[in-house]
Amino acid sequence: MSIIQTKKLTKSYGSKNSVYDINLTANEGEIYGFLGLNGAGKTTTMRMLLKMINPTSGEIYYSGQSISKLPSEFWNQVGYLIETPHAYPNFTVEENLILYAKQRLIPDSEIKKRIDDISQQLLLDNYLQVKVKDLSLGNNQKIGLAKALIHRPKILLLDEPTNGLDPEGLVVVRNLLLEMAKDGTTIFISSHLLDEMEKLVSRIGILAHGCLLRELNFSEFETCRESKLYIKTDGSVKNLEHYLATKNLQCTSVSEQEILVSDISINQYSALLQQLENQKFNPMIFQPVNESLEEFFIRTIKEGKSL
Repeated sequence: MSIIQTKKLTKSYGSKNSVYDINLTANEGEIYGFLGLNGAGKTTTMRMLLKMINPTSGEIYYSGQSISKLPSEFWNQVGYLIETPHAYPNFTVEENLILYAKQRLIPDSEIKKRIDDISQQLLLDNYLQVKVKDLSLGNNQKIGLAKALIHRPKILLLDEPTNGLDPEGLVVVRNLLLEMAKDGTTIFISSHLLDEMEKLVSRIGILAHGCLLRELNFSEFETCRESKLYIKTDGSVKNLEHYLATKNLQCTSVSEQEILVSDISINQYSALLQQLENQKFNPMIFQPVNESLEEFFIRTIKEGKSL
């Protein structure tokens, strides 16, 4: 079921299009990775999705209903963290979360348990009595996430939510978001940490210069991403490079003993391995290496520039 959908969404400032003709869809329970370089239009799009700014043209729908017709109560199903997390610096973490819980109309009888739960999930429980101004960047980020999650939203929009988090924090947030998606929460997230996004997302949208270049689910990404063949030999790869060139295969040396081969399909691997053994190249390692999400993203951006 489509939860977030845009049709020809455009935002212009004067004669400049910040976002142009965006058609995207995020389904129930999906984690949608909204990827783009700085200035691509990610934050502008997310601010339009939250009614923080109005589009110049186009439509936004939540569960098939136009954003312009949604009742005010709808927004209590939505959590968000856009750009910098905001909190009262001279208040403690707990005092900030109490204030925000009240703004989200959480009953007084439930507030303490909600704070205890979310602070434990985000490893903030040891900082509840610490003033926000005395926290690290990563813990400030966790407060922003706690505010976005404390009312248990069904729709979550997060702009660079892992900014400043240490490795432990990254794992904690990843597991929490995966569990929420499993329970049916729709999560729309942007991040520059593409290695982390690859472990998290189920759908991808790639934005460049305000235009959506590609949108695909993770299964489609698995099919579309390129694969290279990694070969390690017990000697120099120079002769191997020359031999592979006679087979019209493109090669890139990784080291004196290692090489990457592109433009070869998986069903050719077995025959090539046999040929190399017959030629006494003696491969020590012979295995495919899949293109990462980061590499796929960069390739898509470059291909978009050439259109």
